[in-house]
Amino acid sequence: MNLENLRVSSKNLQPSRIRQLDMLTSNQIAAGEVIERPSSALKELIENSIDAGANSIEMVYSNGGKTFLSVKDNGVGITKEDLSLALSRHATSKISTIVDLTTINSLGFRGEALASIGSVSELTVKSKFIQASDTFEISSRFGELQQVKPSQYLEGTLIDIKNLFKSMPARLKFLKTDRAEGISILEVVKKLALSHPEISFKLYEIKDEGNPREILRLESSTGSNRLSKRIKEVLKNEFLENSQQVEYETESVKINGYVSFPTFISGNANNCYFFVNGRFVRDRSLLSFTRMAYGDLMEKRGFPSAVLFINVPKEELDVNVHPSKMEIKFKNLESIKKCVKSAVRQSLKLDRFNTRNHLSKQAYSYFRKDPSYKNQQTTVFSSNSSHRFDFRLDLTEGAKEDRKDDIAFEEKQVQNPDKSRLGTPKAHLFKNFIVAQNDNELVIVDQHAAHERILFEKLKSQKYDQGIMIQELLVPEIVEFTIVEVDSIIEKQGIMKQLGLEIERFGPASICIRGTPAVLGDICPKTLLIDLLDDLESLNSTEGLENKIDKVFSSMACHGSVRSGRILKYEEMHSLLREMEKTPNSDQCNHGRPTYLKLDLEKINKLFGRT
Repeated sequence: MNLENLRVSSKNLQPSRIRQLDMLTSNQIAAGEVIERPSSALKELIENSIDAGANSIEMVYSNGGKTFLSVKDNGVGITKEDLSLALSRHATSKISTIVDLTTINSLGFRGEALASIGSVSELTVKSKFIQASDTFEISSRFGELQQVKPSQYLEGTLIDIKNLFKSMPARLKFLKTDRAEGISILEVVKKLALSHPEISFKLYEIKDEGNPREILRLESSTGSNRLSKRIKEVLKNEFLENSQQVEYETESVKINGYVSFPTFISGNANNCYFFVNGRFVRDRSLLSFTRMAYGDLMEKRGFPSAVLFINVPKEELDVNVHPSKMEIKFKNLESIKKCVKSAVRQSLKLDRFNTRNHLSKQAYSYFRKDPSYKNQQTTVFSSNSSHRFDFRLDLTEGAKEDRKDDIAFEEKQVQNPDKSRLGTPKAHLFKNFIVAQNDNELVIVDQHAAHERILFEKLKSQKYDQGIMIQELLVPEIVEFTIVEVDSIIEKQGIMKQLGLEIERFGPASICIRGTPAVLGDICPKTLLIDLLDDLESLNSTEGLENKIDKVFSSMACHGSVRSGRILKYEEMHSLLREMEKTPNSDQCNHGRPTYLKLDLEKINKLFGRT
C-alpha cells in the first residue's frame, strides 16, 4: 500500500498508534458530558441528596457557581470506608448489576458525578454516616485524590466545590455571565423542588464576600395540597389560578398534575415541566402530546403551561440514554401518547364560562386615566349658550331601521329576565363586539370568533351523528382546473363528501360543485373548494383521516361565520349568546383565541374611584 496515497509518512505513524488514556484525562472527558456548567453539578449533587433520604437541602453559590458551590443535606451520609470509593468513576450504591438498569428506583445510578466534578474542580466531601458517631472528609484537587481524614461534626453530607473548570480554560471561557449561570442554578432547584414537595430547599448566593443572600426558601409540606402549594411557591405566577387539575390512571400509567386553560399560553415551552417516575425530563414527545391534546382550543404557535407527573412501570422505561439522565425512552411511546392526550383532554372539559383571571387583569390594565384631564378646570356652560350637545348614539341607517323591533324584543326579554351566564346584550360596538351584562359583570364578545366556534362544533357533531347535512345548490357551480388537478381532486371526492361538499367531474378539466354544508348557509362554493384543497394539501401526511377532517372543519367554520364588520340586530346578538352557552369549548375560537372576556362590576367601580 502506498503511504503517500494515505497522506501519511513513516515519521508520523508512531504517534497515530492507539493507546489507553490516563485516568485524569478520561475523567475530564467524562466531566464534559456530565458537568456542562455549574447548574449541572448542582443537579447531580441534589439528586444524590434526595436519594440519600434527605428532607432538608441547603445550597450556596457565588459567581454563578464558578468559584464556589455548596450542597448540604441531612441524609443517611457516607461511611468512612466508602468515601474514597465515592470519588471513583462508576462507583455507586444505586445499582450492582446490568439487570438493575431495567428497574431503577433512584435519580442517580451511573456513579460518574463526583468523579467528574472532582476532576475539574477543588472538591471536598464531608459526611457522617447515620449509624456512625464521627464525621470524615475527603478532597480531590483537579483529580488528585487526598487521604480520608476526620472532620468537624455535622449531620448528613456537605459537599463544597471551588474553582469549577479552572483546569479547563476552554470550558470556563464558554460559560455564561454570573447572572445567567445563577438563573440556571435557580431553575435546576425549582425543577427538583417541584417533584419533591416533602423536602425543604434553601438557596443562597454570596456576593462580594458578604453574608449569603437568600434566593429561594421552600418549606417541606406533607399535606394533601402539598403539590399545589409547592407549584404556587416555585412558579410565583398566575399558573395555578388559571389551570385545571389532572387526575388520570390506567392499569399501567398514572398521570397527575396541572395544565393551564387554553387561553393561558406563552410563546415558548419554558412553563412546561414533565416528570417521569419522579425524574425531571426534557422530552419533545411529551410536549408534543400535550399540545396535541389541546387541539383547536389553543393557538397554533402557542404553548400551554403544565406540570405533569407521569408514572409508568420501571421496565417500560429506559433512563440510561444520556449521562445527564434528563433524556428517556419509552418502550411503548404510542401508549404514552394516548394516555397523555386522554389525561389532558379529560381535564379540559371545563365549565364553559370559567373565570380567566389573567384576561380580566390584562383588560383592566388597558384602562388608564387620560392625563390631559388632570388639574383641568371645569367648563361652565351658560343657559343661553348657542351650543347644542347631542348625546344620542350614532346609529347606522340599517341599525336605526331595526331599532324599533329590537326595543320590542328587549322589552320581552325584560319581562322574562334571562339568568344566563353571558347575560343580555346591551350594545354592538365597532361592528364586531357585542357588549352584554349579567348580574354583576360586563361581558364583551367577539362575534366572529364566537360564531366560528359554534359552527365548528356543529360540523363535528353532525359528522359523528348522521353525517354532514348537504344543501343542494339550485344552480351547480362549475370550476375550471387543469386535467392533472381534476384527477387529483376526484381522488379526494370521498373525503370531500365527508366534509359536506358534493363534487363530480364535469368534463376533462372542470369540477362541478352540486352541494355545500347546510350549516354554513350562503357561501361561495368555489372559494370553499379551493380552500379545502389547500388545507388538505398542507396537513401532515402522517395524520389520520379523522384528525384531518376535524382540522379542515376549523377552516370551513370561518367561511360561514358572522364576519367582523357586520352589524347585528338585537335578536341576532341574543341568539348568538344563547348558542355560545350551549356550545362546547365556546371559550375559544377554532384558533385558540378567546371569544369573550368579563369585567367584574366591583373592579369597574374601583377604576372610577367608587367604593
